[in-house]
Amino acid sequence: MFEQKAVEDKIHELYPDIKKYGLFMNVKKDKLIGGDSYVLTLEKDARKNSFKLSRDDVQTCMDGNLCSLITSELAHFIRQFVDESYAIPEAG
Repeated sequence: MFEQKAVEDKIHELYPDIKKYGLFMNVKKDKLIGGDSYVLTLEKDARKNSFKLSRDDVQTCMDGNLCSLITSELAHFIRQFVDESYAIPEAG
């Protein structure tokens, strides 16, 4: 499995909108599921959303590809709490 910091760094690299919109992001290994999954948390002011990333999702990111789950969850969070006109970036 990947180190949490490496996963965070890669997600920040692939998704520059996280910093652009001033979101706090945290990635932690989900120990309740045996360490194969991660929990990604997005925060802005008092708003917070967490979702689970499977090993495949994380592998997709670490390979340098956008993950559909992160893309959709990030877009949903930004539209709901930051900018309701935000459009989902195209996945490559």
